[in-house]
Formats: sequence, structure tokens, C-alpha cells
Amino acid sequence: MSTPAKKDKDKKGSKRPLRLITLLSGTGMGGADILALDLSVRLRGMGHHVIFCCPPDNALIGAAQKAGLEIKLLGRQSATDRESLEDFISYCEMEKIDIVNAHHSKGRHFLSAARFFHFLSPLSRARFRPKIVFTRHCLRGGVPFTGFLTDNLACDLSVAVSNAVRKSFLLGGTLPGRIVTVHGGIEIKKFEDVPPAKIEEVREKYAKKRSSFNIGIVGRFHETRLEPGKPSIKRHEVLFRALANENLFRGHDINLLVVGPQDARSVGIMKEMARLNGLDESVITVCGFQEDVAPFYKIMDMNVLPSPREGLGLALVEAMAAGVPVIGADGGGIREIIADGVDGFLFRAGNSGDLAAKIKMLMNDARLRAEFSRRGSQKVGKLFDVEKNSKRLEDIFYGLISRT
Repeated sequence: MSTPAKKDKDKKGSKRPLRLITLLSGTGMGGADILALDLSVRLRGMGHHVIFCCPPDNALIGAAQKAGLEIKLLGRQSATDRESLEDFISYCEMEKIDIVNAHHSKGRHFLSAARFFHFLSPLSRARFRPKIVFTRHCLRGGVPFTGFLTDNLACDLSVAVSNAVRKSFLLGGTLPGRIVTVHGGIEIKKFEDVPPAKIEEVREKYAKKRSSFNIGIVGRFHETRLEPGKPSIKRHEVLFRALANENLFRGHDINLLVVGPQDARSVGIMKEMARLNGLDESVITVCGFQEDVAPFYKIMDMNVLPSPREGLGLALVEAMAAGVPVIGADGGGIREIIADGVDGFLFRAGNSGDLAAKIKMLMNDARLRAEFSRRGSQKVGKLFDVEKNSKRLEDIFYGLISRT
């Protein structure tokens, strides 16, 4: 009888192509979804059969189709929906899927239920055979060790997008052998080589004056209402307070590019947040949600990410790839992106005064900005290239299916 390891080889001894499902549960507007798509496209380019499985309203379906990925729509990913579970199990059996890689907790719960479906429904012939991989994009919070059973039994392997994420899950009870780090990455050329016409189009629309110093913040604006004293998810208010410091920025022509808010309500809440934190609305240019953010980085003089609990912080990676100097909160995965004072600045999380001082320092030193830009680009090429990281993921997948 042949072992799984032998089955992974063809007659010439080379590894056979994998059959993979990338399972998304989100809207397609977040960094986790975009990374999942980039990895899927790369794995397909390496010769594997990749099925992009997502809700019907996912914003990345068009891009996935354009890239040649097969699409499987899965709207209801409920761990208690027997019909959806049976249909998905049958689909995986029909497609002879080796691995299903979930990128959201909802998808992980759905796959966990699929794995144990035959115990819960002993009369059903459905058996879920693929390996389950869960890519962890966020830091784990909550009570330590509460994830011991779900992380170690329901998943065959977790992949953390940063060492900070891996550490948080180890504290949550994930066994060391059940979670590995593969840094999140980006398509570097997409941010390096932006057509000049696109850059000029964005500049004309969003850069108020050629003389303005453009500071950017890129991230989804999640808030649906203002709650006094409660910090926003991406900590926009910390940047607003920093730029409201008249002692440091009086006389400076600053244009704050806010990329992310996706509707009029979000924009209104964001502007009210700025006002409450002392920042004049005239400083802000709302760019909204953008499917292609690359040209926006090219008109920035600086990019800031104030959130201290980023699993990684791909907005900073994108900015660095585009040649933009960056400042980030000293926390979470951002510490793996920025070496303070070497290729960017870290500021004390939540401290708008420290952030303001770092912004001022970088604004006043063109040579330092150029140095951060050069070193940042080099770091992205070494650590955050999705092409390199997808090859590591491929090796991990092969190792996983070779286990008996």
C-alpha cells in the first residue's frame, strides 16, 4: 500500500500539483482578503489548482476571475447548517481537494463542523477528508488557553502572518507544532511600478496643492457611531490629535489623505471624530475606499498607521514598497515591519504627542525620509514579497499532506 508521501510524487519523482480551496468569509475589502487572493494567484501560477471560495458579495470575485481562478460561491458558512455542510463536503470530495485554507474565523468554524460532521450525523455518508489550514491575520485576545481544543483538534495547522500573531496564539493554547509563521506579503511590483498617468490623475484629484505635504493613512474605517472615550479600531483619532498640535504644525501646509471610509455615513463619523480631536476639517482630504491604492501611496510624502494591535500592518508594507517613509504604533506585528530609526519611526501607542514629534522630525528632514524610503524598500523585498512567501507556503502544504 502506498503512503501519502509516495502519492505526492509522479512517475518522475516530482511533486504533483495540489488541489486547494481558499475560503473567505469577508467582504473582500480587508487586508486578509487581499493577501488571500494574492497567495491564491501565486499558487495557481506555480501549477496548483486553486478554487477561490467566497460569499457572492465578495468584492474580489472579479479580480479572482481575471487572474484565472476558479470561483465557488458559498454564501452560508454556518457551522449549524446541515445542508451547507453536506454540500461543501460533497464538493470537496468531488474536486479531490487536498487542503482548505480559511482566512476568517467564520470559515474556520464552518470547516471544524465539516470535519466532525460524521460524528454529529452518523447516518450521513459525508466525510470531510481535506487538511484544514487556518491563516491567522489578527492578534488573539481574550482569556489564555481558551483556544486549546479548537486550535489543536479542529485545524491541522495554523499559519500566522507575523511572529506577534504566532506568539499571541501560543499564549491562547495553540501547540508550538500546530502554528508556523509565514509573513504576509504583497505583489511588490504593483506598488513600485505605478503608471505615471494614474499617479497624475490621483494627484490632480486629491492633492490640494503641489506644495502641500501629503500625509496618508490607509485602512478601513469600521466605526458606525462615535462613542466618547472608546478608541477606534485603526486609531484614527490618535493621528487627528497629533496633527491638531498647533505648536508643531502652525504654518505648515499639511494635507491628510484618508483612504478607507466607504460611504457618506462613515465619512461623516470620521470628520466628526477629527473635529472632536481638534483637527480642522480643511486639513483632511477623504479618498474613500479604493480598490487600487497603489497610486495613492505615490502621492504621499509619509504614511502613518496608528493602530497598535495590527497582526502585521500591510498598509505600511505597501507604503514602503511604493517608496514612502512610514511611522507606526509600537505594538503587534508593526514591530516586525519597522526597525525604529532605521527604516521608519515607531511611536508610543496611543501617544499623540510622541506621534506629532516623529511626524515633525520626518517632515523637516528630507534626507532622513529618503533613507527610510531606501531601507524600507529593501526590507519589503527581503521579508514581505508574496512570491517568496507563497513558495514557503507551498512547502508547508506539501509537508502537511505527506503526514500519515
